[in-house]
Amino acid sequence: MVFRFDVEIAASALARSLLRSVVMSIILVPLDFSDCAPHVVTEALRFAEAFRGRLLLLHASDPPRGLPLTATVQPTGSPKAMSVEALLRQDAEAHLAPQLRLARERGVEAEGRVVFGPIAEVILGVAAEVRADMIVMGTHGRTGLARMTMGSIAEEIIRHADVPVITVRTKHHAGCVASSCATCDLGRSTVERSIEAEEVG
Repeated sequence: MVFRFDVEIAASALARSLLRSVVMSIILVPLDFSDCAPHVVTEALRFAEAFRGRLLLLHASDPPRGLPLTATVQPTGSPKAMSVEALLRQDAEAHLAPQLRLARERGVEAEGRVVFGPIAEVILGVAAEVRADMIVMGTHGRTGLARMTMGSIAEEIIRHADVPVITVRTKHHAGCVASSCATCDLGRSTVERSIEAEEVG
């Protein structure tokens, strides 16, 4: 059975006292590269600290179908070419590094992983592979037409996961270039966008 919790309630002192004996060994945290990623990690850390768990920070990368991972590209400013997979993995690991430091500074064990494929499929697959006890992930809270056209990865995970799924509503802030969280499409890095442009070009 999958439960959807409000993060403020689930991480409250009352919940911690009721679930003091519960140990969440592995908390899976799927991340994109938007400015909201640190907020999601911070909320996941609250659960890790409360339930004595460790974090697995996952970036699921779904490259363009028309550009194989084995294809060779030459990044701007780089003296040598590299495969699409190597470039995307290097970029993802660089983006995950600050989030891993954030966890370790709080005394929580954490590791990062980059997996290629359809995003929801990757998240569900990794959750099953590592036997995750919980999934904590962000949601932009899209509604109406935006939700119909762009879909909701979080909703798909909630529907199909075999473990509790905690959704963290992202919060718009003044420094974000997106007009609102509901219209945000900033989850991809500059490198991921350039790879997409290569495929289109």
